[in-house]
Amino acid sequence: MSEAGCREIRHRYTRRKKNHDYYGVGTYHIILKKRKACPVFGHVAGSAAIPPGMPGSAHIVRSLLGGIIQTTIYDFPVFFKPLQIYQYMVMPDHVHILLRVKERANAHLSYYIGELKNRVAEKFNRKCGYPCDGHEEVKGSDIFEENYTDKPIYSCRNLDVWFEYIRHNPHRLAMRMQHPEFFSHMRNLEICGEQMQGYGNLFLLRNPNKRSVVMHSYYDSGQRENLYNNCMDTVESGGVLVSAFISKDEKMIRELAEEKGACVILIKGEPFPERYKPEKHNFDKCSEGRLLILAPKADWGLERFRHVCQRMNRIAEAMEQGSDGVREN
Repeated sequence: MSEAGCREIRHRYTRRKKNHDYYGVGTYHIILKKRKACPVFGHVAGSAAIPPGMPGSAHIVRSLLGGIIQTTIYDFPVFFKPLQIYQYMVMPDHVHILLRVKERANAHLSYYIGELKNRVAEKFNRKCGYPCDGHEEVKGSDIFEENYTDKPIYSCRNLDVWFEYIRHNPHRLAMRMQHPEFFSHMRNLEICGEQMQGYGNLFLLRNPNKRSVVMHSYYDSGQRENLYNNCMDTVESGGVLVSAFISKDEKMIRELAEEKGACVILIKGEPFPERYKPEKHNFDKCSEGRLLILAPKADWGLERFRHVCQRMNRIAEAMEQGSDGVREN
C-alpha cells in the first residue's frame, strides 16, 4: 500500500461507509462521543459482582445533561417518522444508539444525527436558562465531538447480540473500574473448537463487531486497500480487530488502530510459558482493557510455521463471522 494511502487512512476518522445508501432502510449502531471539555454525562454506580439487570447491579447515574440526552433520544422518532430507536445507552463520555431507518428517508442519516445533537443543546439551554448572566449559548458541537461513528447492521439475526452488548455497557465499565485484576489473569477457553488460554480483557470476546486482520500474500493493491479501510471502519465503530498480526502490513494495521484507541484480540501460535507475563506494550494494553491475548493450551505439533499461521488465521476469520463458540472452562 502506498505511503499516501496510509496517511489517508490514518487521518480519516469517523468515515461513512463507502457506497452505502444512507437514505435507505437500514439498522445502525451509532456512537456519539463527548467533547473533552464537556462535563461527563453521568457516572457508574452499583456493583460489577451483581449480574446485569439485577437490583444493585452496575448502572449509570446520569447528570442533568445525561438525562437530557436520554429523553431527547427517546423522543426523537416522534419528530422524525422514518426513525425507530431500538436501544440506547448514555455512558459517562459517549452514547450508544441502535437506530432503525424504517422507510426511505428524505435526508441523509447524518442530518438526523446532527439534529439530535442540536436538540440536546437546545433543551440544555432552556433547562439552564441560557443565554443569560453572561453565559454563552451551548451548541451541539460544544457537547459532542464534531462527527460520529456508525456501524451498518445487515443481519437482523444479530440484533439480540447488539441489544445485549449495548445494555451491558455499564457492567463492563464497572468491571474495569472495580476489578482491574480481571484483566491480567489467564483463563482456559474453548474457541472455534480449539482449547485456548486467554490473558487480558475477556469481555472483548463478547463484542459482536469483530474484524479479522488477515493480509493474504495473493492480495492485489485493491484488496489490501479494502482490508485497511474495513479495519479502520471497525475501529471507528467501536469494534475489535482479531489477528495474529504477523505480516508487516498486519502489524501496521494494529499500530494505526491502537493510535485510535482500538481494542485488539491477539492470537498466538504457541502456548503461554509458565508464569507468563506479556512484554510491556501488551501488558499495558491488557491493563487498559484494550487487549486480549489468546494462545493454544497445548502445543499444536505443527512443524511448518505456515501451517501455524493458517490455523491462527482460521480462528480469527471464524471469530469475525460470529462462529467463535466461546466457552470458559
